[in-house]
Amino acid sequence: MIGLAVFLLGAAAAYGVARRLGVPTTPFLLLAGIVLNVLDLVPRAILQDSLVLGLTFLLFVTGIELSPRRVRAQRRAALRVGLFQFGVLGAAGVGLSLALGLDPLTAAYLGLALTASSTLVVVRLLQRRKQLFEPFGRLVVGVLLLQDVLVILLVPLLTRLPEGPASVAWGVLGTAALVALAFAFQRWATPLLVSLQHEEEVLLLAVLSVLFAFVGLADALALPLAAGAFLAGVTLSPFPVSGMIRGQLAPVAEFFTAIFFIALGALLSAPGPVVLLHALALAALVVLATPPLVVWVAERSGFAARPGIESGLLLSQTSELSLVVGLQGLLLAQITPDVFTTLALVTVATMVLTPFLATEPVVRRLMRLHPLARAGEVAPPSGHVLLLGCGSGGMPLLETLLALGEAVVVVDDDPEVVERLREGEVTCIRGDAADPEALRQAGAGRAKLISSTVRRPRDNRRLLETVEDVPVLVRVFDDDEAAWVAELGGIPVMYSEAAAEEFLRWFDRLPAPAGGGAANRNP
Repeated sequence: MIGLAVFLLGAAAAYGVARRLGVPTTPFLLLAGIVLNVLDLVPRAILQDSLVLGLTFLLFVTGIELSPRRVRAQRRAALRVGLFQFGVLGAAGVGLSLALGLDPLTAAYLGLALTASSTLVVVRLLQRRKQLFEPFGRLVVGVLLLQDVLVILLVPLLTRLPEGPASVAWGVLGTAALVALAFAFQRWATPLLVSLQHEEEVLLLAVLSVLFAFVGLADALALPLAAGAFLAGVTLSPFPVSGMIRGQLAPVAEFFTAIFFIALGALLSAPGPVVLLHALALAALVVLATPPLVVWVAERSGFAARPGIESGLLLSQTSELSLVVGLQGLLLAQITPDVFTTLALVTVATMVLTPFLATEPVVRRLMRLHPLARAGEVAPPSGHVLLLGCGSGGMPLLETLLALGEAVVVVDDDPEVVERLREGEVTCIRGDAADPEALRQAGAGRAKLISSTVRRPRDNRRLLETVEDVPVLVRVFDDDEAAWVAELGGIPVMYSEAAAEEFLRWFDRLPAPAGGGAANRNP
């Protein structure tokens, strides 16, 4: 019990220091675990059990966020991106591991571990940035779900490979049965939980019963417990059940996050130069290869350059399931502790890097390097009206302006929208409101008026900070966004339904241009 008390005290101290400094908690939890390992204060058995327990619960919670119904519109794109990333990174990981002198079985473990991205990291980032329900957010969720299921299916194949074909077949069959049960339970049994929405204690007990049932089945089938926990979470992912239980599980998830990372830090062996070299090479492969792979496939699935880049940066890390793969190999003595340390270093390093790489400045820099992001460069006349975004919110404004005889330039990142507008002889640039080069080509600084209906109002920061003496209307959805736009000098338009009316009200206040233009303009 003393060892467990020290373990929990170390986790609390790491959390306290991180919150005090206002920095991410993960590095401090890992550091606390390393200190506990050096001091040898916690028995190794407790650390291993804590790692399995923490990872199991975290995968359960993250599985709840991966509803297959959420990605229906992007199903085909998610399949293409997910399978391509899975196959290419897996093959590259195996090839690089063999080139580094590792044996074929170890290379196979590392290759499989590199194939999936972190659901825990990516979903939290999407939630924090309010991008979970955007098209590219749904694409990313679909990719995560597909890759996680593939890893779960392939783990038994890999771990049972030395035992022969019969054992492999039995493991794959058992995993497939558990996956089928999860989706059957999701369809037929999960909706029954809605009736418990006003009975929080009973609902929590029912949710935990589902978790324990799937973990127990996984154990009976000799599968990783974490795989059963993940599938239990997926069964509870449909709306509204996921929303009902998310708040109840959030504090518990924070606790198990601390348990997981501090146990991981304590179990890492001291890395030598060879381990560090291998970890650096594999981490570089994941971080550098994932974005161009995802962008290439996403664009061929109908996504523009910017959402493709955002998706690629978000997926540029290895997964919690990567540690499941490594832990299974370590417990079966099929990989060495040094290989597990290599895998853990890659996972932790890429997880920590993701929030810093998947940022607006990095996206803008990569957009400048993309040759197709600004196809169709034009030189718009002065005094035109610039529309940023021309989907359902911007199209009524475009039709009104064209009927009034105004010169209009449109910037949109959807290739289908751009193609349709160019067929209608509308000057259109394929680009993004956050891209300075796209704004320059669109003549933002020389426009008569700018109207932005882009999905995220904060993508207009660069526009609002650089354009002077041009009225900028920005569609917003809440009071905080409206205050932010007004503070930067823009004109917030609350609710998309009011956009056309608010636009015309401002447009009518402008002086009529010499030699024509809209009639009945009030000065």
